[in-house]
Amino acid sequence: MSSITQHKGQMLKFGMYGFLKNLRFFEPFLILFFLEIGGLNLFQIGVLISIREIIIYVVEIPSGVIADMYGKKTQLVMCFLFYIASFVIFFFGGIAPSFLIFILAMALFGFGEAFRSGTHKAMIMQFLDVEDIEEPKSEVYGKTRSMSLIGSTVMSIISIVLILLLKGEYHYLFLVAIIPYAIDLLMILTYPKYMNNKKESQFKFKQFLKENWLSLKYVFQKKKVRGFVIDASAFQAGFKSIKDYIQPLIVSASMGFIMFSQLDTEENEKVYIGLIYAVIYIISAIATRNAYKLEGKVDKVKTINLAWLLMGGVSLLLGFFTESIVVIFVSFILMYIILNLRRPIMIQEIGDVTEEGRRASALSIQAQFTSLLLVIFAPLIGLLADYSLQLLFAIVGFVMVAIYFITAITRRNLNQNS
Repeated sequence: MSSITQHKGQMLKFGMYGFLKNLRFFEPFLILFFLEIGGLNLFQIGVLISIREIIIYVVEIPSGVIADMYGKKTQLVMCFLFYIASFVIFFFGGIAPSFLIFILAMALFGFGEAFRSGTHKAMIMQFLDVEDIEEPKSEVYGKTRSMSLIGSTVMSIISIVLILLLKGEYHYLFLVAIIPYAIDLLMILTYPKYMNNKKESQFKFKQFLKENWLSLKYVFQKKKVRGFVIDASAFQAGFKSIKDYIQPLIVSASMGFIMFSQLDTEENEKVYIGLIYAVIYIISAIATRNAYKLEGKVDKVKTINLAWLLMGGVSLLLGFFTESIVVIFVSFILMYIILNLRRPIMIQEIGDVTEEGRRASALSIQAQFTSLLLVIFAPLIGLLADYSLQLLFAIVGFVMVAIYFITAITRRNLNQNS
């Protein structure tokens, strides 16, 4: 048995992967890019999100099978090529805005997300198993995940400088994002060779379909795996359904509020967005890095379920105070803390109850269910946001609180009948 201190080089690579991956300098301003440069409304943005999630939904399970059968390193290289192609098209979409161009860019982005999701987590778990690492998976994942969030913090701060220098030319942010993604792609090629182990050397469609079916069958037949996968998917979908609307919310709440006198109103709004994202991510990094310390001190299943109540309560609070920049700031910080304390615990639970050879597929299926929920609800959420952001947060909050109580009652009844 060995320790992560004996594998500092590879652990650093795992951390740098997430750090570089999260240098999406356009992210804090993506919705504003669509609204101001693309001329879209929130419903159309919801449609774009739905298209992205449809791609992820369709490709997610096959991507997990490809990772398990033909090599995880190969999978991630393909993922970053899709991302880079997407960024290039988004850039040209900013020059000549078109809903069709945005559809193509979002579709390629969806391919990148589907090919990435679950694969790197499975690689970390594989490394821990092969090298017989003694530290808990949640501790290792939490530390590497915290590097991702530090990357997001750095991204948020740099994006403020970039957007002020670019005078609102959001599309150039996509070009800048290509640089860290190209570096990440090259670094992945230096991962251990066994992470690219293959079950098959040639693509056989019949075998491919068989592996897809076996992966789905495995997840649905294993009660514990099925339960954690569905729970993780629903929670992620609930969070994703509201997190992007922070941008228009900040713009509406900060109108006329000038903190930096040397900047005009619009520039102040962009600074507020970047700063809020930066603080959210650095606090989330701290929460994620220390999530493993909850092990042995709390009931993990109860903690996972309690997160529904806490996230729902914060969303309800936000729904009643959409005009307060302070409440917006605090609420989104709390949401990210809840998410990032819960996620490492959930990843470990899925990893612990899933066979090693099925982990990439199981985690991909989890992401696919998340996408399915977003495909259904993203356009409706966008339409609702066009009507009332306040109502959007209130409804999502109510649903999350209801899920907590339904889950608690169901668990109690099961315990009484057992």
